[in-house]
Amino acid sequence: MLGAMPVRLLAFISLTLALAALGRAESDAPVPRPQIKAGDDWTYRRTDYTGETPPRTFTETVTFANERVIEIVHKPQGTEKEIDATYTAEWNAVTSPNTGIFEPNQGVLRFPLRPGDAHDASYEVRFPRQGEYDVRHKRHVTVAGWEDVTVPAGKFRALKVVSEGSFERVDRGIAGSAKEVMWYAPQAKRYVKWSFDNWTPRGRAQSWAWELLDYHVH
Repeated sequence: MLGAMPVRLLAFISLTLALAALGRAESDAPVPRPQIKAGDDWTYRRTDYTGETPPRTFTETVTFANERVIEIVHKPQGTEKEIDATYTAEWNAVTSPNTGIFEPNQGVLRFPLRPGDAHDASYEVRFPRQGEYDVRHKRHVTVAGWEDVTVPAGKFRALKVVSEGSFERVDRGIAGSAKEVMWYAPQAKRYVKWSFDNWTPRGRAQSWAWELLDYHVH
């Protein structure tokens, strides 16, 4: 038994070093832009923590995708309603299911993703069907690193992307701060969790999150 101890110890050290090297490789390797195909779909639950609306479940299905754009159909469960929305090939919103128009696109995700990467994003969101509703955003985006994330669809290894900055409701003269966090999982080809919060001088104005319930990708 005593003679076997050094061999076991050597095996343990070798395994530890191999796992450490694997972790470094994961941290260092860039995550490429996902290759999205027509028919890919994701089902999410949206929870509003301000209590304005009850939790909602919906499925988003890709109808068209190429090197520039992703077109999806957003369908709330329990209804026959279908809403079209458009994203860039990097999953940045161009038009949203709640009729928002982003100019330029939202710009949060910028592939390839690498831990430590950072960039600034400025965009304006207008809601023509809601009158003069107009919001300007200025954000600093950071790829914080890899995390294990558990959602109803399962446990995923995901890159945490944090977008923080300010917003201004141009039509109402209201301004404040905002923070979004996305957990992008290469396995799912999309974020498996997405949280959004903003604050005005009066306190928290909005707080909600999406969590992945199910998905099918090619």
